[in-house]
Amino acid sequence: MVNQAPIQLGSEIIALIENAKSDIWIISAYLIPTSPFERAIEEAENRGVEVHILTNSIRSNNHINSHSAYRKHIHRLLTHGADLHEVRIDAKDRGRYMQKPLDTKTLSLHTKVIIVDQNIIFIGSANFDPRSLRINTEMGLVINSEALNQKRRDAIAQDFLPRNAWHLRLINKGQVEWVSDKHTLKHQPAQGFMQNIEDWFFAHLPIENEM
Repeated sequence: MVNQAPIQLGSEIIALIENAKSDIWIISAYLIPTSPFERAIEEAENRGVEVHILTNSIRSNNHINSHSAYRKHIHRLLTHGADLHEVRIDAKDRGRYMQKPLDTKTLSLHTKVIIVDQNIIFIGSANFDPRSLRINTEMGLVINSEALNQKRRDAIAQDFLPRNAWHLRLINKGQVEWVSDKHTLKHQPAQGFMQNIEDWFFAHLPIENEM
């Protein structure tokens, strides 16, 4: 019997990004990129790898402090070329995940998946944030399967559409826009003034490395 040290989940996920050749699809309910994670994404983009990301918006996120930490990374992710999307609570196709009637129901993301190239997929319990990658005990499977990879691609394609997710983009002077199928916003789609204040407050607390 050979003794083998356990693999640190964060290192395994970063290795997947570092080895990507064509494209990466990252879906995470709570996305707070650690420095190595963010650097791996930027290096992948510099190699010509397309990086697509879907996470919760301020209204679909049930932990405002997590959103506040993620928000500080938006500009850097967009500047380096990430294709960034945030779930809409009123996604037109939320009936895929909820029972009718839908009028009073709002959507929130809980998936944790990375799809790499045409054959690799990571599925697990870990969000891509410091708590999952450094602190919590999380699990995940790295599967090499072209068939499963394609099935997951087909399954998530609809979630990235403007009718289901805000598409973030940089415009003049580095301002961020949130774009849907019907609206373009110059500010994040918050519920109102008080949610923006709460978001601002948590963004100023030095707690990102514990989240």
